[in-house]
Amino acid sequence: MSHHYSHITSAIKILKTAKQGEPLAHHLKKIFAADKKFGSKDRKSISSLCYNFYRMGNIFKAKTIDEQIIIAHFLCSDKPNTLLHTVAPHYNEKTALTVLEKFAFLNINPKDIFPFLNEIGEGVDKEKFPLSFLKQPLFYIRLRPTQAEIVKAKLLKAGIDFTLISNTCIAMPAATKIKNILAINKEVVVQDYNSQAVFNNIDQYIVAEKKIIELWDCCAASGGKSILLYDIFKDRLSLNVSDVRAFMLNNLRNRFKEVGIKKYNCFEADLINPAQTLPQKKYDIIVCDAPCTGSGTWARTPEQLAYFEEKNITNFSKMQQNIASTVIPFLKKDGIFIYITCSVFKKENEDIVHYLKEKFHLQVMQMEYYKGYEMQADTMFAAILSFN
Repeated sequence: MSHHYSHITSAIKILKTAKQGEPLAHHLKKIFAADKKFGSKDRKSISSLCYNFYRMGNIFKAKTIDEQIIIAHFLCSDKPNTLLHTVAPHYNEKTALTVLEKFAFLNINPKDIFPFLNEIGEGVDKEKFPLSFLKQPLFYIRLRPTQAEIVKAKLLKAGIDFTLISNTCIAMPAATKIKNILAINKEVVVQDYNSQAVFNNIDQYIVAEKKIIELWDCCAASGGKSILLYDIFKDRLSLNVSDVRAFMLNNLRNRFKEVGIKKYNCFEADLINPAQTLPQKKYDIIVCDAPCTGSGTWARTPEQLAYFEEKNITNFSKMQQNIASTVIPFLKKDGIFIYITCSVFKKENEDIVHYLKEKFHLQVMQMEYYKGYEMQADTMFAAILSFN
């Protein structure tokens, strides 16, 4: 039997044992660790088949699982390949078609990949966004201050394929390994392009005379946004970070050590049910990178698209209202509140901004979607609000 049929059989077994809520990457790692018969090429091929299967959402659920895997592989292939040549030559002949031509050939509407289009914000293209699921996003890194030339030299020496997107951002093919080439957190930070871009214009909203900027990153996770703001403001920043998850704050402390951030205030805080006493001080900037559906990142983790239930949008929206309502009273009168999600859903984005505007009489200074589907990156939403 051709190894291609074997790979499809293995992918079927993996997909049938996958559990909702478990990242596919973790499941694949466990499977391959338990069964040593798979070589690196086998693992890569089988993993690709599994990811491509999920990239279709549930659009082909009426078909058998092996049919779904083959069709998904066809839609995600941009050139002829031996797998399709072996198992579905009629598809292999059509791989040079454009994506839209392929969907027409299959008599399928590509919008059906993403069944929640009625929920997405007006700033998101309803035709382009579903198509973004067919490609794994690129791998992005942010160059830390004074490290650009060092990093580029190291990448060139290692023969790594990369594209300089800006003075501080580099894109590389997905799954590029840099751990043994670059000093993570010291020279570069692994951070998606749009996760970097949300602070591009922050300087214009800060009172220039302020020598010290009091910042609270209230949903800090492992600290990526705080590290970026530290690099922007340097010694002017008085950094305060919190999260509800103790293990995340441990990760943050380790990253800060690698980055070189020594002075900061770190505390655990449940902002949905704040039973504890929060620090009684006011902040110039409050960053709320809120827990969300993550729908703008599902091209990286397409299993979430297949398992997602629409009712969760409302659940996250209520959570976001509660968190923002808890922290905004700690904002100075001339301060700014920065609300961020990696979601494309209106209820998590524009509706939250409208709610905060009405409840706290805030002015919207800036609000936009950062469209990752145009450059194989994550799609983000960010709004800057102020009392002024």
